[in-house]
Amino acid sequence: MGWVIVGVYGLFAFVATLNLLLMRRPKPGDGPEICVLIPARDEAENLKRLLPALRDQGGPELRIYVFDDESTDSTGQIARDLGATVISPSEPLPKGWTGKNRACDALARAAAEDSPADWWLFLDADVTPKPGFLQAMRKLAKDAGKTGMITGFPQMLPGRGVEPLFLGWVGWILLATNPFGLVSRTGRGHNRFKNGQIHLWRATVYTRLWPNERVKDKIMEDVVIGRLLAKEQIPVDVVNLSGVLAVKMYDNWRETLDGMSKNSFEITGSAAGSVTLSFLFFVVSFGWLGAGPQWPWALGLFVGSGVAMVATVRAAVWPILLMPILTAIGGVTVLRSLAWKLKGQTRWKGRIYP
Repeated sequence: MGWVIVGVYGLFAFVATLNLLLMRRPKPGDGPEICVLIPARDEAENLKRLLPALRDQGGPELRIYVFDDESTDSTGQIARDLGATVISPSEPLPKGWTGKNRACDALARAAAEDSPADWWLFLDADVTPKPGFLQAMRKLAKDAGKTGMITGFPQMLPGRGVEPLFLGWVGWILLATNPFGLVSRTGRGHNRFKNGQIHLWRATVYTRLWPNERVKDKIMEDVVIGRLLAKEQIPVDVVNLSGVLAVKMYDNWRETLDGMSKNSFEITGSAAGSVTLSFLFFVVSFGWLGAGPQWPWALGLFVGSGVAMVATVRAAVWPILLMPILTAIGGVTVLRSLAWKLKGQTRWKGRIYP
């Protein structure tokens, strides 16, 4: 039994290492025209950093659209001052829509109306482009083949204090259980994945699906759209973007816990699924203790899977020394997300989604 447990942790380490080695790392190059679409709610400070960086790389001809999602700060004015086309809603958020889905849908409709670009690059406002980012995305589009959407993993910048410990389980569960690199390299299978922070769409594919409208009530829309793309048999390429893009999602551990509690329920989409997933997190966190004399092997491979994850996204290193706690936090977060859902208290950025 002990070696069986070792084998399970070995599989996690193997998949995470495959992703580290096989996921493509894009380099700058020539490619088709891209327009940038940014959903933004109270993102004035982030836009002051993001928009000039994009303009420096894309030049004055780069089309940038920002959806000002009923912001209470100067998001819209800052975006206009920095040369973006700003879209503002004509009414409050309609019933049955989440804010991000409405924003992305409206951005895409604006691009479809007046942008000649063949590819649409959706970016969250909290990302930070590194030198060569836009050129790397153009090169990916040029080499896309039959791929309909390209997404990936940016560098994960740490927040303050223990924040990386509360976010680390997200990178681990994705990179230690999904062979993104193998699927992309072989063209076989589908990862059913989209990272909502960055996704580059072939415009004809987006307008055939209008995916954000189809999943308009989903809080974790990227997971559901990933499944939709698999159902529609649209190839997706998942790449390692840590060399050209970074993101700092949250500032402290409480923001992280709340942010992931907002959407973790929709990983499974059901109460039974959430309880099961949480249970599996706890089993993974402490299952190595049941490996008997082989427990050092099991724990070592567990930590090794964390090492590969951290190396892939260039995240903070110290949380992997606490791997059992890191993944147990994932279990707690999933249960907390379920509790929010059952109470009708799922909330984010001043909105409550019943």
